[in-house]
Amino acid sequence: MFPMSSQAVAFLSSIFFVLSALAADAFNINKMLSAYPDFTNFNNLLIQTGIAGEINKKHRVTVLVVANSNMAAVNGVSKDAMKEVLGVHVILDYYDEAKLKQLQTKQATILTTLYQESGRAKNQQGFLNMTNTGNTPVVFASAAPGSKLDCTLVKQITAQPPKVSVLQVSNIINIASISNSASYLPDASAPKLRKALAPAPSRAEAPAVSQISPTKPPSANANANANAPAPAPASTSSVVSLPSRDYLASSILMIFSWAWLLLPMV
Repeated sequence: MFPMSSQAVAFLSSIFFVLSALAADAFNINKMLSAYPDFTNFNNLLIQTGIAGEINKKHRVTVLVVANSNMAAVNGVSKDAMKEVLGVHVILDYYDEAKLKQLQTKQATILTTLYQESGRAKNQQGFLNMTNTGNTPVVFASAAPGSKLDCTLVKQITAQPPKVSVLQVSNIINIASISNSASYLPDASAPKLRKALAPAPSRAEAPAVSQISPTKPPSANANANANAPAPAPASTSSVVSLPSRDYLASSILMIFSWAWLLLPMV
């Protein structure tokens, strides 16, 4: 075995450092939620629909979770509709309680969700209006026409800044154009809500939503391309897609393998 040169040692050390950084940057939404029995049903549906795997590949994401007792709105719906609804509860940016408190009062922030990124969203289905009303908790509502303004922030559950934040909301976000579609009807093959492993103590009910007028969503022309971010106010969040950690890790491992084969010739 030939002794390794200083250049080879430095190269291998660099690769090890990068791989370690990737491992430290990784998170698993299912493991995070498994510590909270109140969200067993929501966690199971993330797994059954494949949404969990998509969340774990993101670099900045906020998940809006709903307690077991408030999941009846999606019980028995088709798997496709379930995936659409859950996708709306995944915001492609990082928001925790501290960041939410910085929102300007009564000014809406337009958020892009995982469902918008899928390319299947229509009529503003893939966007959320997030509003700090000033007197009540932050309100989340679909930007789709006809959707109800009835979902409020309950509290922060957990977070790994600045990668992933988990916020509890009062109920499933209503998206009128999805809930009125045929795919939202009961389906024998739909994912079933599993009973929670252990009933959690009841929590205080979320504060009632104040009567405020829904924010006017972006124009229909701005959503001609479902993948393009909609026009938004100055506070609109923009999301830049980055290569997934899986792709980066695979590339680095391949480089590492070639370097190992070439070491005897150094």
